[in-house]
Amino acid sequence: MTSLHSFVTGHNTEEREMRTISKGLIVCLMAFVLFLFYFANFQSTRNYDSNEKNQQLYNFDLIDKANRNSLSRLHTKEETNMDLNAIIKGKGSYKLVHPKGANQDVISWSQYGQDQVIDKLLKKKKNGFFVEIGGYDGEHLSNTLFFEKVRNWNGLLVEASPFLYDIMLKKDRKCYMVNACVSKSLPAMTFMLAGAITSAKETLTDMHRKRIERERIQYAKEAHWAHVNDTVKVNCFPLLTIMSTIGHKDIDYFSLDVEGAEMHILNSIEWDDLNIDVFTIETDQHRNEILSFMKQKGYKWIQKLLGDDIFQKVR
Repeated sequence: MTSLHSFVTGHNTEEREMRTISKGLIVCLMAFVLFLFYFANFQSTRNYDSNEKNQQLYNFDLIDKANRNSLSRLHTKEETNMDLNAIIKGKGSYKLVHPKGANQDVISWSQYGQDQVIDKLLKKKKNGFFVEIGGYDGEHLSNTLFFEKVRNWNGLLVEASPFLYDIMLKKDRKCYMVNACVSKSLPAMTFMLAGAITSAKETLTDMHRKRIERERIQYAKEAHWAHVNDTVKVNCFPLLTIMSTIGHKDIDYFSLDVEGAEMHILNSIEWDDLNIDVFTIETDQHRNEILSFMKQKGYKWIQKLLGDDIFQKVR
């Protein structure tokens, strides 16, 4: 009887152990299946995130008219146009501080008389088209306001600082205006705000950083220097994208004054697609490089005008 009881008890124990082992194997198998599922899902998510990040290197964020600091959708570099809401066309009421020019002797708003030199070089051409990158407030130090008001030109002002751009809009020139930066390689750039010498951190030199610190003490209380030393991220577009959007490929006069980012923009210009006649380029920084670059692009050096150099396309 004892032997039979022992046999039955042992048999039951083995069955329970087998059931326990089976349950354990089933649990392990289910856990392994769940692990494979979550791992595959994680890989898919990681690949999607990676693709999203890579794609952003080739996308250009739209600056919305109603809220220029918000992103409404993405533009790939294959697109030839951008949303026209990103670009403002003024009505031409000209709410200027100096409606007859900043200088008493001549109608001019330029810092070094660039507008007068270019006007002579272009033989007082009427109804031309300009591009001014570094548009500032649209009046003070403007190289293009003369051509718009006196020679009846149309044109484009590009200003990176959203605060200066707001002042520009209130001037209500009749040209196109956009709050953006120009680049083919970067979807956005970060700007250190400092009035007229606001500069992109991606191209900021030690020399210019010291200049900002030096002039901040002198000009910090002026309205144009609001938010000095703050930084703002600004969306970039290829120049060809902007020009295609407003329907212009021929540029009679191109003013480039961007506090050290001149070479970055020159390298971003689609030279084969745009026809640009005359340049004034600020050459306080990288002058030798700019001179060499413009010669390679088929431009002859005309003259140096204090902080700028003037170039004209060889015909």
